[in-house]
Amino acid sequence: MSSASFNGLSRRFVALLNPEKTLLICVLLATFFVILPSVSRIANPYQIDNGEGVMLDGALRIRQHLPLYPNPFAFPVILNVYGPVSYATTALILPHGAPSFPAGRLLMLTCSIALSSLLTVVLRRITGSWWVGASFGLLLLTLPAFRFWLYLLRADVIGVLFAMTGVAQYLLSKKYWYWSIPFFGLALFCKYSLIAAPVAVFIHLLVNRKIKLAFIFAVGLGTASTLAFILLQAKTGGWFAFHMFSTHPDRYSLGRFSALAALVLASSPVVTGLAAWFAVHDLREKGRSFPPVYLAASSVTALTAGKLGSHTNHFIELMVACCLCAGLGYSLLLTKYAAKAWPITVLLSASVLIGTLTQDLAGLHPPSDQTGCAAAYQYVSRSPSSRVLSENLGPLLLAGKPILVSDPFAYDQLLKRGLWPDRQVEERLANRYFDLIVMSYDPSQIASSQSRDKVRTNAWLAPLATVIGKNYRVVGHFDCRDARVMLEPISSNPPR
Repeated sequence: MSSASFNGLSRRFVALLNPEKTLLICVLLATFFVILPSVSRIANPYQIDNGEGVMLDGALRIRQHLPLYPNPFAFPVILNVYGPVSYATTALILPHGAPSFPAGRLLMLTCSIALSSLLTVVLRRITGSWWVGASFGLLLLTLPAFRFWLYLLRADVIGVLFAMTGVAQYLLSKKYWYWSIPFFGLALFCKYSLIAAPVAVFIHLLVNRKIKLAFIFAVGLGTASTLAFILLQAKTGGWFAFHMFSTHPDRYSLGRFSALAALVLASSPVVTGLAAWFAVHDLREKGRSFPPVYLAASSVTALTAGKLGSHTNHFIELMVACCLCAGLGYSLLLTKYAAKAWPITVLLSASVLIGTLTQDLAGLHPPSDQTGCAAAYQYVSRSPSSRVLSENLGPLLLAGKPILVSDPFAYDQLLKRGLWPDRQVEERLANRYFDLIVMSYDPSQIASSQSRDKVRTNAWLAPLATVIGKNYRVVGHFDCRDARVMLEPISSNPPR
C-alpha cells in the first residue's frame, strides 16, 4: 500500500472515530442488546405484572361494548384507574378482539421506539446533528429504569408518547404550535398525572414573555379537558370522576419516592449529570430554552412515585426530559468545550454498554415465579365455573371467564383503608358463592403470629382472609406470580 493510500485510509478512520459517531455506534450496540432480550418477554403469553391484566381487561371491555366506568359498588366490582385513551389505544391492536398480552407488549415496544424517534427528530432540529439526535433518542431505550417499561403493558408509555408528540409540535412548528394542545389532552386522558409537558409549555411561554400565547394555550387545553371530562361524567352516570380520583387510597411515602428517584438517577449517572449541567448552564446564560423547564416540571410530577402502587414508570417523562437535556448538553460540549467531548463520550459509552450488558446477564434466567404459570392457567381454564375470584386477571382473561373484581390492587387498598362501604364480595365469600379463588398466598398464614403483620400489610384481601379460611380450602399450589394458591369451597354443595 502506498503512503498516500495509507494516509487517506487513516484520515477516513479518524473521521469515523469522532466523538459523535463513536457514541452513536455504542448506543446502537446497546439498543440491540436491549431489544433482543425483550422479544422473549413480549412473547410470554402470561401476565407479568398486575397492571397488565387491568389494562387488557379495560381494552376488552371497549371491544365488547361494555361500560368502562360503571357503578363500582355494583357486582362485579369494576374499577378502571386510567383514562379512556390508554384503554382505547390498547383495544385497537387486540387481534380480532381476543385477549393477548404479547399484542399489548408489542404495542409498548412500538410506542417506545416512536418516543425515541420523536426525541431524535427534536434533537436533530435543535442541534443540527443527526448523530447527536439519534444517539440521545436511542439512549432512552437503554436506560436501566426505562427498560422494564419497554415491553410491559401499562398506560404510561402510551401517554408519554402523546405528550412528547405535543412537545415536538410545540418546538418544531412555530406557526402551528397550537396543534400541540390535542396531543397534551390525549396524554392527560391516558393518565392525568402526565401534566409535566403542558405545564412546561405554559411556563416556557411565560418566561419568554409570550403572555398572550400562554393564556391562549392554557384556555385551549383547559377548555378541551373540561369539556371531555364533563362528557365522560355524563356518559358514565357520574362515575368517571370516582374511577379517576377515588381509587388511589394507597399510602404516600416520601422515603419510597426518594429510593426510586435515587435508583433512576444513579442507574444512568452520566446522562443525569450531563442533563443537570446543561440545565444549570442554560439558567446561568439566561437561555430560557424549553428542555430545562421540562426537566424541572417532570421532576415535580415524578413525586407521584411515592404512592405504594407506583414504581419507576412515574419517572418515564423525567427520563425523556433527561435525554433531551443531555443531548443538548453533549452538543454544547462538542461546539464550545471540544477538549471535554472525548472523555464524556468514553464515560457515556462505557456506562451505557456496561449497564445494558449487566442487566442482560441478570435476566438470563426466566423468573422463578413464571415457571408454573402454564399449569396454573390451565387449572383455571378447566374449571367449569364462571364464578372465579382471582388476584391475577391473566388466567380469567385468557380463559374467557368474567372478571369479578377488575383491579385487585385498587380494591384491596380501598378495603384495607376502610374506604369500601360495600360488602358484596365479603358476603359472597361467606356464602361460598365463588367456586374457585386464585391467590398469591394461603389465607391460613394469617393465623401465624410470625407472619401476621407482613401478610396483613402485603397480602391481597387480608381483611377477608379469615372469612376465606373458614369457607375455602387449598386445592393446588403453583409457581406463578399472583396465582400461587387455588382454593375451592369446603362444601361440595355451597349454598346459593
